Amino acid sequence: MRLNWKLYLIVGVLSCRLGAVFAEAEEPSERTANLPDGKEPFTIDKVIHPLAAKLPPPEFLDEIVSIPMAISSRSSLASRHVLQGLAYIQAAWDFEAYRHFCEAVKADPDCLMAYWGIGLALAAPNNEFAAQRQVAVLRMIELVDAKVEVGGKLLPVASKLEQRYALALAELFALRGNSQEAFRKLSADFPNNLQAKCLSIYLQRDGFDEFGPRAGQEAAMEAMEAVVKDNPDNVGVLTFWVMLHAEAPEATTKLREEILPVVRKIARKAPAFPPYQHLLGHFEWRCGNHFLAEAALSRATKLYSDHMKRHQLSLHDCSGWIRTQLYLATAMQSRGRFEPAMAIARNLSNFEIDPERLGSAGANMVVWEGRTLPARLYVARGQEGDFERAIASLPRKDDPLLMKIKDRTLSVFYLECLMQYLECRRALAAGDLEAAQKDRTTMDKILLRMEGYGENATKSSSISEYVRALNGLKVYAAEARGLIAQAKASPGSGEHIARSWFQSAVEKQQRPSLLMPPVVVSPMEVRLAEFYGMSGKYEKAAEIYQAALRRRPNDLAALMGYRDALAKIGRGDHALRVDEIINAVKR
Repeated sequence: MRLNWKLYLIVGVLSCRLGAVFAEAEEPSERTANLPDGKEPFTIDKVIHPLAAKLPPPEFLDEIVSIPMAISSRSSLASRHVLQGLAYIQAAWDFEAYRHFCEAVKADPDCLMAYWGIGLALAAPNNEFAAQRQVAVLRMIELVDAKVEVGGKLLPVASKLEQRYALALAELFALRGNSQEAFRKLSADFPNNLQAKCLSIYLQRDGFDEFGPRAGQEAAMEAMEAVVKDNPDNVGVLTFWVMLHAEAPEATTKLREEILPVVRKIARKAPAFPPYQHLLGHFEWRCGNHFLAEAALSRATKLYSDHMKRHQLSLHDCSGWIRTQLYLATAMQSRGRFEPAMAIARNLSNFEIDPERLGSAGANMVVWEGRTLPARLYVARGQEGDFERAIASLPRKDDPLLMKIKDRTLSVFYLECLMQYLECRRALAAGDLEAAQKDRTTMDKILLRMEGYGENATKSSSISEYVRALNGLKVYAAEARGLIAQAKASPGSGEHIARSWFQSAVEKQQRPSLLMPPVVVSPMEVRLAEFYGMSGKYEKAAEIYQAALRRRPNDLAALMGYRDALAKIGRGDHALRVDEIINAVKR
């Protein structure tokens, strides 16, 4: 079989990059499967993980399939599964997408786009299906120039368009830095292919900074907006567009006026699809509609739960359910419903994890996010005794489950660092400044060591959780320094040090990512505003509370602080209006 010349140039790099996963595979057959020199023939069981093979067939949800594409296959069923899988990828439900691509492979072992889909669905680094991903991508490359006999003629198994899709994905996995350009050229050469156009635009994004969207992000948003104008009712296109705004600061996009109505439209078009209800909950929360966010996230949770029961899935296979639970607890906390939020948090933290599935997305989310959520909620409330309760809620570093995690050093560092922060806060609450300073110093040392393990983290299946946790700890560390400086300061002396650290904590907060709630539950602007209030600078405190509300609209703690600051500066009428908002948020 003659490989496409561009693929031939990168296949060596690709095999090298992906080949390491075979060394970690448990079964000897997986270590030699489908190598380029053909040492062992390809069979479809090498791309279908045993965990997926034993599950019932995935179901079709035709209303989410909206971006058309001709799929080359001798099986109409395979084509249908590929299109369904692509729709699940657009909605970031990768495990269900993988299941559909596996069904496509079963129906047609020579369907190139089915292997392309498996590669994309399993693109997360170091996931538990990495061996299957490697085989699928290498099989995709083999099929680029493959031919099949039809009516006495040898015909390509894949169209020119599909061959270019394969080239673009191979560039991505070879880590050559050309994947964006490959998809851009693919879109330019096939301008009528909507899928390629959306992917090309989406890959331009480069995020936001404190001034708004960066150049690539702004270009992607403008380009996608043009696509939306041509396809105003296409749920796939609309999803691409709103996802470009999911991490935007409130100041840079009109989330409430422009984006939220589109998200609501998406959710109405597929009301039984949990990712769209989750998407709706995310944007409702970001716009300050905490009750509506809670309702949407509750629907998503129920839909995910029903899906898990129908398809015999565990939490290891459905990280979306865990993500919605984390978000639901945060939405409840935001409007003062602490006890229901804590009930969800305790339930998440007590989930039993299969030691054999510690590399799964669901297990990673429980270990890093679920098991620390009770402590983080207690910190956000900050009532008497809450730091003691938070400390008691955390697993210890010798926890039996943690002892079984292969890359346990990362999660243990996180727990130890979080524990030292809580010890510091407890000591401050007790007036023991010396102990608080010691705990803070220890926390900084552990945080420095954790940050030094960044290279190891890139080889871990929990890289996303590591990054989120590290950023959250940096916020807590700056806050702890500010609190200690504030406790040490005397009137008129040393207060600027505390203010600087609180401002640093504000600046270190990250924007929402991956449709996840923030690690630090309460906005740090509240802490800075409280500092100004304690200094008698109520005008400045009111200003900072407003900044907190721009970051987290209708956050209850920020609203209450803002109301009290307004009352202190004689703006009683405004304070009463804010009080009305507070009562509405609580309802």
